[in-house]
Amino acid sequence: MKTLIFSLLIIFNCFCSGTAQNKIESVKPEKVYLQTDKNIYIAGDNLSYTLYFKGNSKTMSKYAYLILRDRYNLPVSQARVEINDQTSFGYIPLPDTLHSDVYQLVCYTNWMRNEGDDCYFTKEIIIANRFDKKLERFDSTIYTYPSAISANTDSVNKAENENLFIRPDKQIYKTREKVNFSIDAGNVQNDSIIILSVSVSEIVPWSRNEPSITGYFSNSYKTEKEGGSGQGPYRYQPEIKGAIIDGRIVPVQHSDNQSVSGNKDFKSDSIRYTVLVSAPDSIANLQYTETDSSGSFSFLLYPYYEGKELIIRLKENASAAIDLDDKFKLTKPYIPSDLLTGPGIRSYLLRSLKISEVQRYYSVGAETGKGEKIEHKSAIPRVYYKPYLRVFPADYLPLPDFVEISRELLPALKVRKINDNYVSSYIDTQNKGAPTIEPIIFLDGVPVDDVNQIINLGTNEIKRIDLLPVIRYYGDMPLSGILAVFSKKLEINNIQFKTPTIRYQAISSQSFTKPDRYVPDNNNHVPDLRQVLLWDPEIKMHNKDKLQIECFTSDLRGQYRISVQGLTSSGLPVNGSAIINVKSKSE
Repeated sequence: MKTLIFSLLIIFNCFCSGTAQNKIESVKPEKVYLQTDKNIYIAGDNLSYTLYFKGNSKTMSKYAYLILRDRYNLPVSQARVEINDQTSFGYIPLPDTLHSDVYQLVCYTNWMRNEGDDCYFTKEIIIANRFDKKLERFDSTIYTYPSAISANTDSVNKAENENLFIRPDKQIYKTREKVNFSIDAGNVQNDSIIILSVSVSEIVPWSRNEPSITGYFSNSYKTEKEGGSGQGPYRYQPEIKGAIIDGRIVPVQHSDNQSVSGNKDFKSDSIRYTVLVSAPDSIANLQYTETDSSGSFSFLLYPYYEGKELIIRLKENASAAIDLDDKFKLTKPYIPSDLLTGPGIRSYLLRSLKISEVQRYYSVGAETGKGEKIEHKSAIPRVYYKPYLRVFPADYLPLPDFVEISRELLPALKVRKINDNYVSSYIDTQNKGAPTIEPIIFLDGVPVDDVNQIINLGTNEIKRIDLLPVIRYYGDMPLSGILAVFSKKLEINNIQFKTPTIRYQAISSQSFTKPDRYVPDNNNHVPDLRQVLLWDPEIKMHNKDKLQIECFTSDLRGQYRISVQGLTSSGLPVNGSAIINVKSKSE
């Protein structure tokens, strides 16, 4: 019993967490920065990234939202990434059906949405389709790849605000040669652990330098809207403890995907509605919250629900619908720039497409490691832990419907017909056998409206039945007994609810993943056409150390940029770069 009470207190505390976050008056503005392994991709590739976060360590957002969209503002991919120690890293698989064009990456936290789209991190990339041989969207100027370039010409490509020293062991390398370079953090403050991401990738001709993490985080942005755009409380809350679900109840006359029938007029009723959240499962589960006087609601989603399909509905009838906040909704349209469309881009893309074809022929591609799977170890929000009686109908003779099942197998439950509808109740043994009001009924872990929705289920459809014929409290919600029915084929999917209901796919975070380091072999017959010589999204060093990194050149000659971005444990952005040249062995 003590375990049950303690568990219910934990769940109740979870319910109240979302309300507590509404009281946040001031949170430091947040920023995110994204480094990618390169800027040009072939449809079907993996886009690898590292995310860096800057904000208040005491009120730090737990999640960031990442969107890749096309010039028509249609999302190509979207993901939620979990921030750990101010960083996150992973990859986005690019569909091989994408058209050749310029695309935009957008990244932000839920708290940043209060400042509007202008404060989001954005970055343009190019994606080329291997079946597109014309590449009509790009400049046709021919670019000739040099065999070797003097290091003196590299200064124009130096990154801004560098405070890391990147020192290659030499400037010019031959193909398939080991590259050694050091990272020196001599300019960084003492006693700092630095988390770095390192990319060594081919330089795209005539492309402009993108802002470094140091330059990006140093540029202040307007915080004059720190009161939620100057219109009172913040609209969006920082997701400090977990994912937040926001929504509102809106009056409607008809909805294609929601049940809106009800005996209450939402426009005239001023009651607070109860929003129920459950997931189909073999355990009766429930999370709930109440709307405010305007019909809005917000709650901290229990970690158990992440990644599951949820059934969200009102407990009360109302001529209304549930409108959930879409965290991936962008308001500012994307207009492609000329950042990656200068002279020589088309030639570079055609060359990259040929490289991709050769790699496909030899089954050579970027291998992405399994990485760290994000798992939240948390208790299930059970409505009960142990039933008073558990019945397996298959152990008895077949019965055609739930009326017969209740009569023959469930002595504590009474089901009777009144005015063409069935009503269920438990016998109240404490009040001389008088029937109580109808118990809350769960089907496949989800609360339903009444017993009429399960009345046609017979022993062939039901796996088990749990009964709790006593009054209970779940949080501050009184339950006049519990009846939980679990079907063999998820009959909950066939239920038409009488109250406003919506099915919602809860978001789950991406795993932390990174590609395996390239290891050369002695097979010289397989071409090595890597355009990214190294991508490591997670390297840790102490500022007093001098880190040594190695990688290997490929068969491609040209210029490569070593780009290092990162953050110290105190939140100081750091970056550094260097340029190396690769020429063929015959030169």
